[in-house]
Amino acid sequence: MELLSVQALHGPNVWGKLSMLEAAIDLRAWQHLGPAEISAFQDRLRACLPSLATRRAAVRCVAHPGSLQNTLSEALRDVALELQTLVSVPVGLGAIGGIEESGRCHVAVQFEEEKLGRACLHSSCEICVASLGAQPFDMAAELRRLRALAEDVCLGRATGPLVAAARDRGIPFRRLDEVSLVQLGYGSQQRRIQTSVTDRTSKLAESISLDKELTQRLLREVGLPVPVGRPVASAEDAWAAACELGTPVVIKPRNADYGHGIGLNLTKREQIVAAYAAAREYREEVLVQRFARGEQYRITVVDNRMIAAVRRDPVRVTGDSKHKLSELIEEANLDPRRGDDLRLPLTRICPDDDTPQMLAEQGVDFDAVPPRGVEIVLSRIGHSWAGAGVTDITDLVHPQVAAQCIRAVRLIGLDVAGIDVIAQDISRPLEDQGGVIVEVNAEPTIAFHFPPLCDRYRPVCEAVIASMFPDGRTGRIPVAVIAGHGNTSCTGRWLAELLAVTGQGIGRASSEGLYVDGERWKPGDQANRAGSLAVLLCPQVGAAVLERELGSIRQEGLGLDQIDVAILSALEPDHGDQTPRDPDFLRAARVLVEAAAPNGTVVIDASDSAAAALAGTFPGTVIMVESRSDCPMVSAGRGAAYCSIHLRNGHMVLSSGDGTEQVFPVDEALVSAADGRGRQSALLAAVAAAWAMNRPLDAIRIWLKSRSSDGLRVKV
Repeated sequence: MELLSVQALHGPNVWGKLSMLEAAIDLRAWQHLGPAEISAFQDRLRACLPSLATRRAAVRCVAHPGSLQNTLSEALRDVALELQTLVSVPVGLGAIGGIEESGRCHVAVQFEEEKLGRACLHSSCEICVASLGAQPFDMAAELRRLRALAEDVCLGRATGPLVAAARDRGIPFRRLDEVSLVQLGYGSQQRRIQTSVTDRTSKLAESISLDKELTQRLLREVGLPVPVGRPVASAEDAWAAACELGTPVVIKPRNADYGHGIGLNLTKREQIVAAYAAAREYREEVLVQRFARGEQYRITVVDNRMIAAVRRDPVRVTGDSKHKLSELIEEANLDPRRGDDLRLPLTRICPDDDTPQMLAEQGVDFDAVPPRGVEIVLSRIGHSWAGAGVTDITDLVHPQVAAQCIRAVRLIGLDVAGIDVIAQDISRPLEDQGGVIVEVNAEPTIAFHFPPLCDRYRPVCEAVIASMFPDGRTGRIPVAVIAGHGNTSCTGRWLAELLAVTGQGIGRASSEGLYVDGERWKPGDQANRAGSLAVLLCPQVGAAVLERELGSIRQEGLGLDQIDVAILSALEPDHGDQTPRDPDFLRAARVLVEAAAPNGTVVIDASDSAAAALAGTFPGTVIMVESRSDCPMVSAGRGAAYCSIHLRNGHMVLSSGDGTEQVFPVDEALVSAADGRGRQSALLAAVAAAWAMNRPLDAIRIWLKSRSSDGLRVKV
């Protein structure tokens, strides 16, 4: 079994509607195997990967069921899907193509992240070869390697759930880098996120929130309860500040994050000197503040609303009268929910800057054997990176506390924020108990609100997405895609001009280049996935006209989850051309039809039986274009709403499905200029697509009139 090639098909493709990796594999080396050997292979494979027993791919597409080649192909497919599911996210779509005489076949597997999908496909091949040859395979080591790769290349615990919430809303997305920068939506309707920061989060507000002393000074100025303290310049100054404020105190870096360098509940000079040195390891500027007693809470605010709140539980272990504290920590870290994998709900328990002081206060060290049932708190800093957990307390937050947190966020200028509060009882006003607002974070931890880290889910991600796309918006713009063997460039140019009559920013990707509002931004052939994505990246673009080669769709996938108008241009061979129709091109054309939105439109040439056959089962609107008056109308099938555009006696006639006609006079010079090389069909298809994209008929008349005088001379 050998992987000959692997190509990524993004978005709808010839295998299905989801992104797939298509692998060409050579099975000739194993054609001699008999039934007993195949059965033994399957047993070894299940022993190596036990969860494979329940794996069932959603798509099979087997040409010769029960054959040796299909058995091996199914194994490769199922292992690749299972590996991705085990180390990243569940994927279940897989398919097998026909077996060629050479012993080669194609296998397709769904992927979420291309690099990880490719790695799992190659690992699947190695696992299958090892099982075929009865060779050992270190599955545990391979899963560790793939999980490490997933951690590097997949979206993290903040961005991933936000993207999932956007996808549930029907909002398209695209990763713009290899970390966490994501585009949501297209063109002028797009927004962007990075981790839990949105494109509405100003750099200035984020800078203010990072400066803890400045943040607290601003909050104090408007009457919000914050800790009392000041910056210090040395260890001696820190001790002096502690004496001024009264112990116990807190020492922290002025603008560090994640709880690094913080010393809590400090009373002695040597503690304060040591804590100052620890804080200086993270930042030169250090703060000393009066210590506030109570629990630590995180209040999440989105778009001036409190969405969720959790209590950040201290890191602790429980004694059993048998094991040392160090051994109890090791045992706690065996919990399958804990690990170095950032996708796990809990990280490993590890000592932090607060641990020495915390253990000293409890009179224990790592060699102590705590009595049964006695809890030893390892750190008061309730950060998940140190192994802490959280408990949802959203319903307990006092309305006044929630209002104060919202005031703090608005004052700093953030749209999404996490506010750290210390209080003995979050259900009471802060002033009644000496509670304080400690920090305002511009990058709140989304994972705090997801089980199993938290005991109850709160719709934080949905709230963030709703704030970016209010009123059910999906971030989409009108998109038309043109493909086929006809004059697609002419269709695209004229459609772009028709759309521009209404003044909207129009982006066009074609074999002639990338254009925005008629200006060429990028030369060269852009009739591919990269050209389409480039147009949809531009914030000036309010509608997109995308030319695609059928070969590009076959080799790359469509790249867009759905479109509004699909224009099929000349799928039949040219007149007199005896070249057989390429089945791959027809499969690619079908991808285009199936990607049209549920309420979308397909535009086809009435004389093209291949295009009519593809549109025959389309549930939306089909517009038939008749470029010749003597062309018989081809039936497009059943269930669709049929419209047509044709030339008749010097007029262009738009016929709606209900029989209504709109008749435009067309100058003979315009028709003559469009004659030849399919340009008449291109003209009619452009008008049909503009009509389908709800452009006013008056705008179409204006454009036809302006073009009649100069014989369809177009601006590029």
